[in-house]
Amino acid sequence: MRELEGTLNNLIAHSIYCKQDITIELAQRLIERVVNSSKEEITIDKIQVTVCNYFGLSQDALAQKTRKREIVQARQIAMYLGRTLTKSSLSSIGAQIGGKDHATVLHACNTVQDLIDIDRNFRQSVAEITRELKRE
Repeated sequence: MRELEGTLNNLIAHSIYCKQDITIELAQRLIERVVNSSKEEITIDKIQVTVCNYFGLSQDALAQKTRKREIVQARQIAMYLGRTLTKSSLSSIGAQIGGKDHATVLHACNTVQDLIDIDRNFRQSVAEITRELKRE
């Protein structure tokens, strides 16, 4: 209901400020903006699910204190994507992914970025996960 009201207000304001008559075409253009921008938001939980599915891990695995390479790498990628695809703070991301602190998340983000820069296969994996998240 709020989106409908906001779209109507936007239509009226656009008509007044641009000195245009309200037409079907103008209404359709403004409605398309609202519809296209209302895609499902990417959340930390959604990132965790997608990363775990990609690597064939359970969600509990990301929260474990293990140092197994495949789990650590998946956790770091989830933190990196949490930072790049959401507006969550480093502390919030860490709290949701294994109860880590902001310094751990920052280290994970730097590590993932370094690997993206030098490892083509790793870069491709992160890109595939990102595409999957944006598609949903």
